[in-house]
Amino acid sequence: MTNNRRVGVWTELVTPFSESLEIDHDSIRRLVDFQSARGIQGIYVHGISAESLSMAELEQAELVSAVVRAADGRIPVMANLMCGGQKRALELLDCFVDCGADYICASQPLMLPCEEGGLFDYFAAIIRRSPVPVYLYNMPQAGYLVPPGLVGRLAKEFHNFQGYKDSTQNMIHLQSVASAVERTDFSILAGSDATFYATMAAGGEGIVSLISLIFPNMIVRLYETYCSGDHRSAFAQQLFIMKVRDVLKAAPLIAGYKTMVKHLELFETDLVRAPLTGTNEEQTKVLLQRLEELGVL
Repeated sequence: MTNNRRVGVWTELVTPFSESLEIDHDSIRRLVDFQSARGIQGIYVHGISAESLSMAELEQAELVSAVVRAADGRIPVMANLMCGGQKRALELLDCFVDCGADYICASQPLMLPCEEGGLFDYFAAIIRRSPVPVYLYNMPQAGYLVPPGLVGRLAKEFHNFQGYKDSTQNMIHLQSVASAVERTDFSILAGSDATFYATMAAGGEGIVSLISLIFPNMIVRLYETYCSGDHRSAFAQQLFIMKVRDVLKAAPLIAGYKTMVKHLELFETDLVRAPLTGTNEEQTKVLLQRLEELGVL
């Protein structure tokens, strides 16, 4: 499942907040500059790590607008719809497109599993409404998975449905999606740094990465090495990435990543919104020490 488009490494944004917990536009500009200068192919907004569910609709739109302005046409921006129902999803779709998003991504509706027919109608409504290409984000945190056959049906019916972000971490499921999609112009992206190599080996074309927030060169190196045909070295890079991922995930959810972006002087603060908790002094010390031991700082 390949095409001539370069997808590569996209970075999932964590949201920088000021001391008053408002969106920090200056930090967004620094981060996007940092990403663009290091070969990142795009920015992904409103993933789970963005704390989007703590934001009102206007604030979600503000974040997309800020990233689009910071990108300034250098790299594209993909904005995700993470909603509980179709009405809100279509409202946010219109907002994000008006804000300048180059791509829309859509997660399955949250919490309550849907019948396959209703789920098809939900994604179909988004795809029909969108004037920009649409991706589907299979997000296990919703409480259920989008079936592979449904992805195939959408790809067959809608040309504007152009890709799939997989966070299931289930390679049988991912290969079933690849088998169900009978198009050569459809992109599959890893939704986890843990499955980047495996996704490429299954015909994928890139990743939406969280580690690339901090270490973009590390993730780009795996992609470039794999594409060069040196799969042995690419797999070795994946194993090293797993070590870095384990260190970052040992901190409280999201907080470890924010602490490291602050350490790079890209964010002013590493604050998270309640009820999430940030890294304390001891956790930060351990985080830095373990990354130094791995030789990445």
